[in-house]
Amino acid sequence: MKNEKYIKELFETNHGILTINELKEKGINYYYLNPFIAAQKIERIKPGFYRWVEFIGDELVEASRIVPGGIISLFTAAAYHELTTFISSTYHFAIDKNRRVRLPEYPPIKLSYWSGPQLSLGKQQIKSQEGLLITIYDKEKTVCDFIKFRNKVGIDLTKEVLNNYLRRKDRSISKLMEYARKLKISTVLKKYLEVLL
Repeated sequence: MKNEKYIKELFETNHGILTINELKEKGINYYYLNPFIAAQKIERIKPGFYRWVEFIGDELVEASRIVPGGIISLFTAAAYHELTTFISSTYHFAIDKNRRVRLPEYPPIKLSYWSGPQLSLGKQQIKSQEGLLITIYDKEKTVCDFIKFRNKVGIDLTKEVLNNYLRRKDRSISKLMEYARKLKISTVLKKYLEVLL
């Protein structure tokens, strides 16, 4: 196939995924991909998103590209910050409650639709192993999310996340309490802290 090396390199420099707009910017028409799709070298993972099949990269980076503007949250954020031993088979992201994102079957992604402080507090950017910047909630916001949604995520996991946070040398109780006040969960957090501290 003509220019296969060039197409493959384009995908590799973009962490295995390209959008239809990114392809157009590189002068590649959608119809040019058809032979690669037929040969199962490229797959359409959702409308407007294409993946080089043989590319082995960080799945979290792939999921982040699929949910532009999404913030890594809940179980995925807790695992990243080493606040839990539980590894979810699904990547968790928070997005604005007014947005709609069409998800592919793979990788498995769960979206939480939030707004206001629930969405905006505690965002930070981290660098993936491949050097790509991705957005995730910081440790304190992650702990607050578990407390706020304790009945959905499970009390045992909530306790594990909070306990592991409290054992850390880099914890910030004042920051945790500030977030809790803004998220209107300070009373619940204080009850947990009275028992655990």
